Amino acid sequence: MNSHNIFRACNKLLPPLFTRGIGTYKIIKRPDPKTLKMPAPGTAPKIMDIIKEKIRLNGPMTVAEYMHIVITNPTEGYYLKKEVIGGAGDFITSPEITQLFGEILGIWFYSETQKMGPGKPLQIVELGPGKATLLVDMLRVLSRVGYDATNLSLHLVEISETMQMLQATRLCISHRPTELDSPYHYEGETVSGMKVYWYNDLKKVPNNFSWYIAHEFFDVMPIHKFEKTENGWREVLIDLDSVGKLRYRISAEETSAVKTLIRPPLETGARTHAEVSGRALGLARQLAQRVDEFGGIALIADYGHEGEKGDTFRAFHKHKVVDPLEDPGASDLTADVDFKQLRIAASRTPTAENYAIVMGPVKQMDFLKRCQAELRLQVLLNHAKTEEAKELLKSAYEMLVDPKKMGDRFKFMAYYPSTMGSILEKYPPLGFSTAPPPES
Repeated sequence: MNSHNIFRACNKLLPPLFTRGIGTYKIIKRPDPKTLKMPAPGTAPKIMDIIKEKIRLNGPMTVAEYMHIVITNPTEGYYLKKEVIGGAGDFITSPEITQLFGEILGIWFYSETQKMGPGKPLQIVELGPGKATLLVDMLRVLSRVGYDATNLSLHLVEISETMQMLQATRLCISHRPTELDSPYHYEGETVSGMKVYWYNDLKKVPNNFSWYIAHEFFDVMPIHKFEKTENGWREVLIDLDSVGKLRYRISAEETSAVKTLIRPPLETGARTHAEVSGRALGLARQLAQRVDEFGGIALIADYGHEGEKGDTFRAFHKHKVVDPLEDPGASDLTADVDFKQLRIAASRTPTAENYAIVMGPVKQMDFLKRCQAELRLQVLLNHAKTEEAKELLKSAYEMLVDPKKMGDRFKFMAYYPSTMGSILEKYPPLGFSTAPPPES
């Protein structure tokens, strides 16, 4: 059965769902980590104060350091202190718009895995799971095609305790923290008994056959910004002006980031601006190595480009673009993903091992349509009980595929094991190829 037939079969299966001192020495007792607590919100230093003090002590900071502080500060960090996704937040993601998105991804993963074998037992690993909506919709698909608690587990990479608790409440019937020596810091079980684990680093996730999902994850990876001057490439830094306000400035000399990150093809061509995330490149390489060595597929979906842009750093607050240097910690910091760099980081080369076969990027509108999203939409429309419900479904689908909305800006990229080369030639990857499927 080819991939398109699998999609049709799955669509039929899925129902619509809306000291103490001694002498001259002082004995210091090491604190018990279990009793340590973070400062209460509002009592810790503000992010702006932390940033200003760092600049006063160490000089101008990189954009990457700035983003890291704003995003991950333990008490005031943007993702750590509040729920940021949805109508009441600062941005909305595709899974929150319609169930169709997560269902199509679930069917896509299942379909492509059939080219490898049974794909069981399976780990689903999501980087930055948001509200867990994508996972909920994918699990609905998998329950219809034979996956259950005996052959499936969820592994979530999440640094925000706020989002972690939201995810746990959404997915689990019971959940709890673990011991400090555990590789995962939180665990739970779904109502069906499926195990769910939370990690603060992908490196801690077990090396097993997995589906890796990175949806709107790479765009928040800290970036270094560069500008080409008459003296060559220089890094864009963040400094304080005469009245203590944050501003950009160009480094006088080459920074270490310029020396290590400005490499071909970035250093060539007519471009005068560039953004590079060393963290993103490392994660792309890690995903590629995991897929190739232990099996599975990785899917990256994000808004981005293929190397043609170089100045995309910005912030979102209440769904509007704002100054990223204004009121740090109150807005979502982001930059368009350079998929060309992710491809280079993950692709196989003649002199290296454990690299993946990279597919894409392709535009979201093309990926979804090639995955028969219109067919799934029709199924949902046929089961809609009111005209209002139908219009909402159509509007949500249009938001995903309209090139003027999310259809063109959002792109998909996939990593397959290097051993899949001949198989993918015979059975082109669904969503990434326009070639007709072979006869079953």
